Amino acid sequence: MNSKLIAACSALAISSNAFATIELNENLTLSGFGSTSWTKSDNKTPLIINRNIVDEACWDCDTTFGLQLDYFQDAFKASAQVVKRPQDKWRNPEVEWVYLGYSFGDVEARVGRLRMPVFLASEYFYVGHAYQSARPPEEVYNSILGITAYNGANLVWNFDLYDEYQMSVTPFIAFDDDNTLEVSNSFDVEINVKDILGINATLAGDYFRWNLTYFDAEYDQKFIIRNVAPTIPLLVLDQPDRRFELYSLGAEYELGAWTLTAERQLGNVRSTWYAMAAYRINKLSPYILYGETKTKRTDITDFDGKSGSSLVTGLRYDLRHNLSINLEWQQFKSFGNQRGSFTTTPQEPDAKTYTLMFNFVF
Repeated sequence: MNSKLIAACSALAISSNAFATIELNENLTLSGFGSTSWTKSDNKTPLIINRNIVDEACWDCDTTFGLQLDYFQDAFKASAQVVKRPQDKWRNPEVEWVYLGYSFGDVEARVGRLRMPVFLASEYFYVGHAYQSARPPEEVYNSILGITAYNGANLVWNFDLYDEYQMSVTPFIAFDDDNTLEVSNSFDVEINVKDILGINATLAGDYFRWNLTYFDAEYDQKFIIRNVAPTIPLLVLDQPDRRFELYSLGAEYELGAWTLTAERQLGNVRSTWYAMAAYRINKLSPYILYGETKTKRTDITDFDGKSGSSLVTGLRYDLRHNLSINLEWQQFKSFGNQRGSFTTTPQEPDAKTYTLMFNFVF
């Protein structure tokens, strides 16, 4: 498999013996990661939930910094990760995970705040250096409104399949949790997750990796709209007892210098997918990516036509094993008077963005 991918996963999620960790003692390791960028759109309507890219140069739309501390003692493990996400202020980072784990042979039981195991890149969601593109594909990776962690428990069962493949099966359960999504300066979405039941399975070989996830969530939702009119300074719309069901399938293949990646999601709210191809030439990796979103409308029984799409062309340059730069151009489109990848419905349905991204791990 891709050495960059293995190193990033190992450094930040799986193993304490990876190159990028700092060994504080024989049982305790520290690792970190970060990204920052210059980016600009040609459309005044903000693009991408939690990034809000507009038609002015932005030096802080993608800024991310995280620290992870791991403790190992025989079968016991404790891990904590704190991240300043793109939507966070430096003074108010987010605890992305903090959990206790104990291994029984090939099975590890974990309890606490855990990463939602949905995507190919879930374990290293905010680690920009582990991605091929500057950002994870918006269509799929924002499909659950940017929620990346949950309070609950899981079991991780790792085993070999036919002595050639590595298999991991993770059933998980989530309990009560509150999340607030700041869509714009005047529009927030509050989500109270009541419970989630799901299962994730990954299969890896010498040149491929598959990921399959299913989960079913029960939640309450509130739309909070400010300054609706001079006489209505605040409007709160309650949507209790909602359900979100999702199937997610992803695959990545290493074929010589080529890396081919695709993910597909089907749910009762929307349907999304993307496909990406990258070609490595020494330290350079040109890539192209295309994605689409279809949003389910309440006035019809099936998915309508496309609500949004995006096309990405870019070039990644690995300065060192732990430093990389992305130069990227991206075109977004929205359809049918829907928002697509915009945070609100735009007046102009097309937008182009330009990004110079810098990533590191340690």
